[in-house]
Amino acid sequence: MLRLTSRDNTLVKETIKLKQKKHRQLTGTFLIEGERMLREVLKTPELIVRVFVDEDHQPPQELGDLKIESYQVTTAIIKAMADTEHPQGVVAVVRIPQYQQEVLSKPSSLLLLLDRISDPGNLGTIIRTAWAMDIDGILLTAGCADPFSPKVVRSTMGGILHVPIFNADRNLINGLFSRGYRMIAATPNTNTTIYEADWQGAVICAIGSEAHGLDEVWLSQSVQQVVIPINPTVDSLNAAVSCAIIMAEARRQRAARI
Repeated sequence: MLRLTSRDNTLVKETIKLKQKKHRQLTGTFLIEGERMLREVLKTPELIVRVFVDEDHQPPQELGDLKIESYQVTTAIIKAMADTEHPQGVVAVVRIPQYQQEVLSKPSSLLLLLDRISDPGNLGTIIRTAWAMDIDGILLTAGCADPFSPKVVRSTMGGILHVPIFNADRNLINGLFSRGYRMIAATPNTNTTIYEADWQGAVICAIGSEAHGLDEVWLSQSVQQVVIPINPTVDSLNAAVSCAIIMAEARRQRAARI
């Protein structure tokens, strides 16, 4: 394992730049932090570009076994690369997973359309929950946080590596409708509960932010609008919590029909 000690090293400088969205987009890569996330991405080692390990941290044996490009660096360099106040000793540059739209072509896929979920923690939690609930893909509108930003990636706890993510552009959505998908929209402005909806088959569940709700364009394209029944004295639920409740009900219904 080569040792790097200068922040002026080209690899070090290029890695630090990946904390910025424009550099992630230019390179098609993003950063992960910590050994837990590293062990998750080691399950698909072809995604790993290179790994940096704090000189005071014991590197995982798999790095050598898999012949992954690895560097030992100073604690100061790790802190410069990491987005957290107390880094966990490992930072890796990882390729953004690329998925073809064909992964959305299964006849009974369940997709999430997230509209303007701008809070990174919420988006990351939703991606993590989608992974746990067997969601087949996530569609993000233009107002959503960058799913590959450091805070979102940390919040996904590995889910960012497993759930296909796409931009919710008009052509993609129309293509899904033409293949038989129907959209169910979550909104407080209805009396039909999520428990009365039919979550079977090819479904796009559209969920908006707590601040803005769903854009009218998605409400108008939905075949059904549903609400989570809650205590009427409570104003609303956090978007990530709402997603978890809806996904759990959808998964329950779909599992019951298998």
